[in-house]
Amino acid sequence: MRCSGADCGRRRGGDGASLLGYGEPQGYAPLRQQLQVKLAEIEIAAAPEQIVLTAGITQALDLIARQFLRPGDAVLVDDPGWFLMFGMFAALGARPIGVPRQGDGPDLAVLEQLLREHRPPLYVTTSVLHNPTGTSLTSAKAFQVLRLAEQYGVLLVEDDIYADFCEAPAVRLAALDQLRRVIYVGSFSKTVAANLRVGFIAGERELARALADRKLLAALTTPELGERVMHQVLAEGHYRKHVERLRRRLAARREPVLSQLEQLGLRIFADPQGGMFAWLDAGRDSHALAARAYEQRWLLAPGSLFSPGQLPSSWLRFNLASSSHPDLLRFLERALAE
Repeated sequence: MRCSGADCGRRRGGDGASLLGYGEPQGYAPLRQQLQVKLAEIEIAAAPEQIVLTAGITQALDLIARQFLRPGDAVLVDDPGWFLMFGMFAALGARPIGVPRQGDGPDLAVLEQLLREHRPPLYVTTSVLHNPTGTSLTSAKAFQVLRLAEQYGVLLVEDDIYADFCEAPAVRLAALDQLRRVIYVGSFSKTVAANLRVGFIAGERELARALADRKLLAALTTPELGERVMHQVLAEGHYRKHVERLRRRLAARREPVLSQLEQLGLRIFADPQGGMFAWLDAGRDSHALAARAYEQRWLLAPGSLFSPGQLPSSWLRFNLASSSHPDLLRFLERALAE
């Protein structure tokens, strides 16, 4: 039955009643339309039908993993990389295998060897402001990664959660590939609030439909209230201004904090190209160092956390926004001098 006029507006939820419903499995449509515009700014063409909203990056990767991984499958990941992802894949019965990360991207020789040996369905990587090293992929490496993906039939999952911290134009696999062999995932939890669980997946239309179905079976929908909040923030221009302020504040802290840490004897992996993280070598077991720091009520992130095999490491990840406290620096100075 068709409606018209003011009555139609009420029936369609103009009074806010739609917030009490389940929402759409693919996510709040106006936010997906806004994301189409946002992705176009970094040269990724994705229609709203190609975008699925998720409860942050964690659910995005979980949905993709459940779609493509089976028990016993190998899945390639950056090494070092995001430790929660390693546990997620292992819980599904998959085998996370690390691809060594260099200053300009993955070690291509090792990547090809692992692709040839294990034939994994997925390689999950970060092109821009990699966690924990803060480095980004170069154009030369990006083209080679796409070539290898095509040659060995692997899908690439590009985790771009730190995209908006990037201060300069950057290379993205999804922009070069236009979502043919690349699945692109992002989130607003790092730039807005960790508790605002709004992320997204962009991929081919057929894949987006399949992931929306899988999301429906697992959790019905994602909370529309948070998605509406993010839509408003994006549409009214608040987000752009907020991110610009964040970039300026991080840029102002980066060099002074890195300089202080290097003066203590820590060796930097590579100059971060933006964002909040740096990867530094303590020259000793960083797990033991982190345990000592914990006794002094300081939390350090030892390198073993960021290894798929949790191997011993001398590396530490530092959050440059919160690593300049004088007491922390004094602790590090004493500990590293012993």
